Amino acid sequence: MPSSPDPNQIIEATPFSRADVTASRRGLGLKPIPITILSLLVALALIALFVFSARAVRFDLSPMDASLEVTDGLFTYRLGERYLMLTGDYTLTVTADGYIPLNPKIQVGEQADQTIRLELTKLPGTLVVSTLPETQSPVFLDQTPVGITPLAVNDVQAGSHNVSVRAERFLPFSTTVEIEGRGRSQNLLVKLVPAWALVSLSSQPTAATVSIDGVALAATPARIEVMQGQHQLVVTKPGFKPWQTEVNITAQQDQILPEITLIAQDGQLSIQSTPSAASVTIADEYRGQTPLELGLAPGKTHRLRLTKPGYETTERSVVIEAASDAQLNLTLQPVLGIVNLQVTPAGASLVVDGQAQATASSRLELTAVPHIISIELAGYQSQQIKVTPQLGLPQQFVVELLTEAEAKLASIAPTTTTAIGQVLTLIQPGAFAMGANRREPGRRANEIEKQVQLRRFYYLGTHEVTNAQYQQFDNLHDSGMLGRALLTGSDRPVVNVAWEDAVAFCNWLSQQQGLASAYELIDNHWQAVTPMNTGYRLPTEAEWIWASRYAAGPKPTRFPWGDAMPPVAIEANYADESAKTMVADVLTGYTDHFRGTAPVGSFPANPAGLFDMAGNVSEWMHDYYAQNEPTAVLVDPSGPISGERHVIKGSNYTHGRFSELRWTFRDFGQSPRPDVGFRISRYVE
Repeated sequence: MPSSPDPNQIIEATPFSRADVTASRRGLGLKPIPITILSLLVALALIALFVFSARAVRFDLSPMDASLEVTDGLFTYRLGERYLMLTGDYTLTVTADGYIPLNPKIQVGEQADQTIRLELTKLPGTLVVSTLPETQSPVFLDQTPVGITPLAVNDVQAGSHNVSVRAERFLPFSTTVEIEGRGRSQNLLVKLVPAWALVSLSSQPTAATVSIDGVALAATPARIEVMQGQHQLVVTKPGFKPWQTEVNITAQQDQILPEITLIAQDGQLSIQSTPSAASVTIADEYRGQTPLELGLAPGKTHRLRLTKPGYETTERSVVIEAASDAQLNLTLQPVLGIVNLQVTPAGASLVVDGQAQATASSRLELTAVPHIISIELAGYQSQQIKVTPQLGLPQQFVVELLTEAEAKLASIAPTTTTAIGQVLTLIQPGAFAMGANRREPGRRANEIEKQVQLRRFYYLGTHEVTNAQYQQFDNLHDSGMLGRALLTGSDRPVVNVAWEDAVAFCNWLSQQQGLASAYELIDNHWQAVTPMNTGYRLPTEAEWIWASRYAAGPKPTRFPWGDAMPPVAIEANYADESAKTMVADVLTGYTDHFRGTAPVGSFPANPAGLFDMAGNVSEWMHDYYAQNEPTAVLVDPSGPISGERHVIKGSNYTHGRFSELRWTFRDFGQSPRPDVGFRISRYVE
């Protein structure tokens, strides 16, 4: 059993010292050979990695002998015609003698085998141009002027170029030159070909001046250089006529012209005659009219003849010297005829061919040619006579001048026809009284007396507008019936039309004939165009009264047939015995054989040639209805410019009462009625 430790034993510390580390690591030191081997292995691994990662890149260079250097980018290794290059961006430098250096940036992609084409640009060259023979001529390179020969053209890009030289008096030269470039100089010798030919000519006599295109060049005999092309050649010599011809020159093809014989120059003859404008013939050849300048062959006798209508023929013989001037003055003797004029009224003036004469009633001796005789007198229309007097045969003219009004009337056609065949009759204007005296039996309050002056000629429909005519405008219109009377016959007057319908028909008819419309729609109301034109329209109340009541003269009757009831003859379609069952008041004992409307023109026309101005149907007037009492004479009145109702004039087939049958009876309305139609009118001008 071990002994117990002595409690009094002293324990001493032992000193500590660090172990020698150097000594313990000495056995791990690296040797040179292993390091070298390791480095080789690493290098081989890197090379293997580069070889397996690199891409084979072939550079196709133009020119082929250009040198290439990789100046920026990853490691590159050249292997024969290819370069081993990692994918990425590179900068190259490509150079070749005579070419512009190239510094392209390229990118190597992922493809295993790649080809990159690089083409260098040649340096410009110099072209030296000279001519044979030596000239100072403009040179054009590719149609652009570059200078004057002899010439060195620098900085010409390599390739094909057009070179042309335009030398004066030589044919144009043009060729294609292949410029080598690369800073080299090339020579071009241009052999110029003359653009002229020699023209040889002689003349008889000699020493005549030869001119080409107006430029004097030589005297005959001559040998002249003439440029190619067409030229005017003239040979002149004082005292001789110019000789001229056209020559067509081809370069290098000389010409010898036949000898030229010059002809002595004509003498000049000036021919004057009284009167002038006489025709001149020489040897039966017409040469013109006097005054006349002629060239005549010298030394010959020339037979001249002068003729003029209305004058005796005059002949002369003349001989003229070469290059001389002569003058011949001849007076022609007139051939006269007699023209006798008798003009009424007296005092008219007479103008013959623009020349005033003493009196209009005259015996005139005039040359036997056509003349225009004008006869004029203030307030009358001038007249013209075309006459050709004849020798020994006097002519007699009796002229009666018309007043301006008579002449105007004579110039206007008595009738006119519309595009759909309606005939209108000419009405001459005049002065008259409208309305009725306050003491007139049957007078109504709206029949106010008015003094009227119509100044414009106008045409008025010979008949009222028929159903057939109106249906060309509105083919759906139906005039209908009144009682048992049928109103729709094609030759019966159209009825049951509003005033606006009649106006629309007038405008339509104007358009069919190319006339201006007489009415225009303003604020939804029809109004006459101002001033009133020559388009078709409704007659004014004044025009209707003048053409009906005053057609027989200045003293009108109370009724269409006279001044007393009843009618003395069957002359219009009124309310006769047959209408008793249709209207309240009829003309007892009167029978016109028409209960309703009658075909237009069934009864005699009035003195103005108008039908149914009384009876048959009443008619819409142009005027708006009013009862104004004027204080002065009304000139071409057309009524108020606006209103609600329109005037209706004329008796009709339903009228049989005293008041309604009078000329002055004045009705009005707004809506269509079976007893109201219309007729058309228009101004002449």
